Amino acid sequence: MGDEHRVDCTTTAEILSAELDGEAGERERSAAEAHLESCASCRDHYGDMMTITRAVRVMPVESGPDVTEVVLPAWRPRWRDRVRGPAGDRLRRVLRGLLGVVALVQLWVAFAQVTGFGVDVYPGSAGAPMSHVDHETGAWNAAIAVALGWIAFRARYAAAHLPVLASFGCLLTGLCVWDLVLGQVSIARVVSHLPVLLGLLLVTGLAAVRDERGRPDTPTAGRPESPEQAVETDGSAAVSGSAPAPPAAYRETA
Repeated sequence: MGDEHRVDCTTTAEILSAELDGEAGERERSAAEAHLESCASCRDHYGDMMTITRAVRVMPVESGPDVTEVVLPAWRPRWRDRVRGPAGDRLRRVLRGLLGVVALVQLWVAFAQVTGFGVDVYPGSAGAPMSHVDHETGAWNAAIAVALGWIAFRARYAAAHLPVLASFGCLLTGLCVWDLVLGQVSIARVVSHLPVLLGLLLVTGLAAVRDERGRPDTPTAGRPESPEQAVETDGSAAVSGSAPAPPAAYRETA
């Protein structure tokens, strides 16, 4: 064997470690075998490596503790997980139906506020000329009605509307209570805001029991969907000039 194929003890140990793992190439094995013929220390080291590898592979497996009762409950779907599947179809239909009714009521309230029909902002102001603020309030309530109706039609958008509806509903509730205590708003006007609060509760319920069927559990970008795609990916990488795997002589020793 020429000098260019000779290897030292360190490289031989790396090749022999790869050989035990079935990763050494033919040329590497030949170089390592040639080195073993002239190096007693490496032969002893290789013998120890084979003994340890054989002992580990035939070592009996000890039985561990039974964790069935601990693991299985964790795999059982919780109530929220069940209602986000087929078990929640009926509940979602009920919530969407109620939300559609609330949207219609909210639309009627918006119409009443815009026209001034039976809704007085201040006690005793019924029949007074409508102000621009009343028109703006009616337009805003009409927009809320449209949003509630859209969520009833497309329930998967419920969570996306929650930030606006929740902030508006919470602030509106606090202001209504404050104005009612100070006598600055009529009971009829406060009652007219109930559809907004009911709609907020229904939208929150739809967001909590949203249908998650058909949604990916984890991102799959960059992962081959099948072994065939993995082979094609490897092949395309080889064609594009990707560097091959390093030889066993330069891999980490096991």
